[in-house]
Amino acid sequence: MKKIYSQEEMERILKSSVKIPDPVEQKINDTYRDLGLTNENRTRRVHKRKRKAWGTIAAAAALVAGLGVTVYAAGQFFSAQLTQEGDKLTYSLAIDPAEKEAHEIQVTPGYVPEGYVYQEEGPYESKWYNEETGGSMSVIPYNAAELYEISQTQDDPLHAPFNEDSFVKTVDIQGMSVDIFSSEGDYIDSDETIQNIFVFNEEWGYAVHVYLDGPDLADDEAVRVAEGLDIEVLDTTVPYPTEEEIAAINEENQRIENEIKNAASGITDDSIRGLNDVMKIDGSIYDHGIEYQAVDIQVTDTLPPDEFPEENFIVDYDSTLAEYVNEDGSLKPHERFTNAASRKTESAEASFIIVTTKIRNTGDTAQDVYLSPFLRHLDENGNGTYRLSQPRDKSSPAQESWKRLTTNGFPFYQSAPNNGETEELFTTIHPGEEIECTSVYVADNDCLDSAYMQYFNIGAVAADTPELYVKVTE
Repeated sequence: MKKIYSQEEMERILKSSVKIPDPVEQKINDTYRDLGLTNENRTRRVHKRKRKAWGTIAAAAALVAGLGVTVYAAGQFFSAQLTQEGDKLTYSLAIDPAEKEAHEIQVTPGYVPEGYVYQEEGPYESKWYNEETGGSMSVIPYNAAELYEISQTQDDPLHAPFNEDSFVKTVDIQGMSVDIFSSEGDYIDSDETIQNIFVFNEEWGYAVHVYLDGPDLADDEAVRVAEGLDIEVLDTTVPYPTEEEIAAINEENQRIENEIKNAASGITDDSIRGLNDVMKIDGSIYDHGIEYQAVDIQVTDTLPPDEFPEENFIVDYDSTLAEYVNEDGSLKPHERFTNAASRKTESAEASFIIVTTKIRNTGDTAQDVYLSPFLRHLDENGNGTYRLSQPRDKSSPAQESWKRLTTNGFPFYQSAPNNGETEELFTTIHPGEEIECTSVYVADNDCLDSAYMQYFNIGAVAADTPELYVKVTE
């Protein structure tokens, strides 16, 4: 059976992921003068000082260059410099493979915030997770070979860019430069704090990224983690990527970027279907013999509780929908950001979308299938094609509770078949079987005209399975 995670889990996992991020288009051109820092200890094993108070750390801060944006430069072997374009900061990395071999490093945190427990498996595998608060922590090491590859293949390395306002300062701890970032959570009703710490060692050409999020974190919590790190430079070395390998990575990055652009803007009229049309993908290795049919779509102001029992809610009713429902069953206004890049908010009205779908298995084998379509927003390009706008700028939720309700396009309510083979949004459907599912979503009223229900390839299951869309309003 396929496994999915909640929107909150996926957001946290992605934010703290150890994966190198995909390339993005933005080019950062403004640079700031370097600060020369040296590691006087010249040791192969580095022990950080323990639990230094925030005020003491601030006293040890390095000078800030330019417009208050910290940079770090360290000789000819390795430098990591913060650069700025507009209100965004990113790193410019430079490393000379001819200068020194790349040694593997081993990093062990000596201090872990209370309640954060290391996870051996699951969505937070290799991270620390606080079950009570939902906070997470990652400690991500980069050796010189990895940093060299990143410098040659990514425009915005080390999980950048960051907002200018999130930059706190740079401090010098035992000859190593430590950049400190701290920001509030993404939503106006969230008490979450996000802290990022970057430790750079010039002598051995390595970096360590400490990511920490959670509610009511002390200002210096991630710094305490960084101070307590036990960083060991091992005798084992790793090769730098060759020019051919770098070229292959860049070629693959470009292919992925083009594929994303095409997928977002290359939707044609052939992908748009109508109500009661039978939708089937021929020749795909996925969803073989599976048919979807949207038999009813309604937009309504209310959701009668006697028709939509709480046991079918995918999200917790009391902590999500209840606070937005008036006594007459209609939705209260909610807050949204005026656009995806702004913290300015406005009030918006929303409606329920109720979709009834029939699913059939015309094949000869049982298959795991999605029960519900995915709520998408499409804008017409004017030439018979459509572009994907998800999330749509003008409906970007400003409240975390509303974000949980919208579930990023998945339904918050779903009537699942009682066959003992349904897990979350999936069910097993056998040859010749037909099932019916009712799914409920919310969407802002001024976005209803661009709303579509997407069938097949929800979340990019397979490249050979095209998406099919049914318009919500006609």
